[in-house]
Amino acid sequence: MKSSKTRLFIFLAIAWLLLVSVQGLIVPILARLELVDYRLFGINVSTLGTLILGALLFFMLSTHSKAVEFTDDVIYELKKVTWPDKDDTVSNTVVVIGVTLFIAAALGIYDYVWAEVTQLVLFTKS
Repeated sequence: MKSSKTRLFIFLAIAWLLLVSVQGLIVPILARLELVDYRLFGINVSTLGTLILGALLFFMLSTHSKAVEFTDDVIYELKKVTWPDKDDTVSNTVVVIGVTLFIAAALGIYDYVWAEVTQLVLFTKS
């Protein structure tokens, strides 16, 4: 099938994200518990464990029929999408940035006005 390379890349990316996430969780947990992360063959045991976990996940996703079918369906549907061209993307991006700046300015002015009103009302001598 034509999407096999794309499917394998997606599974590899999912496995890599899991690997990075688990590694990011293990290191602070080991530090909190004051456990030593031993080295084996020049690699930390926690890193080796997450590499094995990522490889297992990649293998499981690659051989699981429902995961393969779902990924192929997603790739097929994404090929049917009509993506905007560069000019549309640039113009829409400019509009989004402009509206965001306008709203940020409006909220800034609103915040400034209410801060001044609050200062005037709360901190007047009566």
